[in-house]
Amino acid sequence: MTDDKDALVALRAENARLIALLEANGIECQAPARSTIQDEAPAPNPSSTAEKVALFRRLFRCRTDVFPIR
Repeated sequence: MTDDKDALVALRAENARLIALLEANGIECQAPARSTIQDEAPAPNPSSTAEKVALFRRLFRCRTDVFPIR
């Protein structure tokens, strides 16, 4: 458990150092929005085809490298 905490502290320190380096060079640093599938309420079993397609598109939006096989 302490190894995990040490790694987390090291990663946060590295993150702070890199943000400071970006700001020192005039590069604006903005944290990405924390949008995950877990943030969204799970959809009930969609019954219609349109609802299933909408769910699939919402889950895989902006993923041009993912295609359904079946």
